[in-house]
Amino acid sequence: MDRLERLSGKYGLLINAEKTKTMTTGASSCKIDINNILVEKVSSFSYLGSLITDDTECAKDIRGRLAKSLSIGAKLKKIWQNHGIRISTKLRLMKALVWSVAIYGCENWTFKKDDEKRIGAFEMKCLRQVLRVLLKATMTNE
Repeated sequence: MDRLERLSGKYGLLINAEKTKTMTTGASSCKIDINNILVEKVSSFSYLGSLITDDTECAKDIRGRLAKSLSIGAKLKKIWQNHGIRISTKLRLMKALVWSVAIYGCENWTFKKDDEKRIGAFEMKCLRQVLRVLLKATMTNE
């Protein structure tokens, strides 16, 4: 870190020790200081919209993404209930507006059974909203 600070200083770049954070995975720990100021250690941070945690679990990120997508779907409720719009158009809107938010950054996810079930339930909830199928209706997800 001293070397990075020294080299960046040559080009007029400064490292802000108060804004800099560190995170390690596993049981290892590190203590980094910049100008004799100890850098804070964090357990999670948001990077490009994805939540990175020190336990390398993706469940929190998946739940957060699905919650954001559900809020977008709720804002489109008038469109889902409009009888003048074809179902094929509604499905295309759902894929473009709701699913794009839900699966952003999914390349980095490692799935567990619970995560797969949660995503499947989310998909069924979205489809039921678009197709106007009530939760009380005794219809299979097929």
